[in-house]
Amino acid sequence: MMPNSHMIRVFGGSTVLLTGAASGIGRALALLLSKCGATVHALDLNEEGLDSLVSEAAAIHPHCVDITNYEAYSAVVAKISESSTPIDFLFNNAGVTLLGEAQNIPFERWEWLLDINLMGAVNGTMLIYPGMIMRRSGHIVNTASIAGSTGYATAAAYTTSKAALLEFSRSLRSEAEAYGVRVSVACPGYVNSAIFSQDRIVGADRDAMVRDLPVKMMSTDEAAFGFLKGVSKGKNTIVFPFTARFLWFLSCWVPSALGVFQRRFMRVFQTK
Repeated sequence: MMPNSHMIRVFGGSTVLLTGAASGIGRALALLLSKCGATVHALDLNEEGLDSLVSEAAAIHPHCVDITNYEAYSAVVAKISESSTPIDFLFNNAGVTLLGEAQNIPFERWEWLLDINLMGAVNGTMLIYPGMIMRRSGHIVNTASIAGSTGYATAAAYTTSKAALLEFSRSLRSEAEAYGVRVSVACPGYVNSAIFSQDRIVGADRDAMVRDLPVKMMSTDEAAFGFLKGVSKGKNTIVFPFTARFLWFLSCWVPSALGVFQRRFMRVFQTK
């Protein structure tokens, strides 16, 4: 998918740090940003995925790092700072999911998910945001999910992390605007990515679960385009596609109406 002219004007010539870049939405974002003319520093723990990514775009610079390790992440940021222009855009995108009834998810898996989804974003912000304050410019984009607003029965850990990112973004935005720094949060609907892999589902079959989703999933390319379209327009909260915006409306104004979706999510797990 190609960027539109407005995206090229906004991202062209910029320097981007993007986490979770080796697969899924992150990979699609990295490629689309490079097509806009941005220099992309792509961070991920999946070295093989990064190698595959950079073979498609010369403007992507890979960094294999565990973003939950603050010291290791800090060392990568220091290395980037020495060899690159300042970071204009920070995409805190890395994320994982766990699907299954809450009582069946081992405690250590909760910790694993929250470390990546929430603390990974906090780590990146603490490392990059102070420089943006000094320059009085920059844009932080956090990847949440529509599920962070609506809830998602059988995904308590995931929705906890995404709801936290929503409020982290809103609170940080209120502070950052005093320093000329923008903060956006993206809340996409269902995306057909590796995040729905069988090893992250406890108590149900992946194919059966996907068949029972209430709406069709987007491709990662469609999701990346929706992200960058919203960011380039300066939106604070980016909710897409239409089905996600409809669910957002229900969560704000008629939350009881979401009960039918929650019961549907439970169905596959309770028949296992």
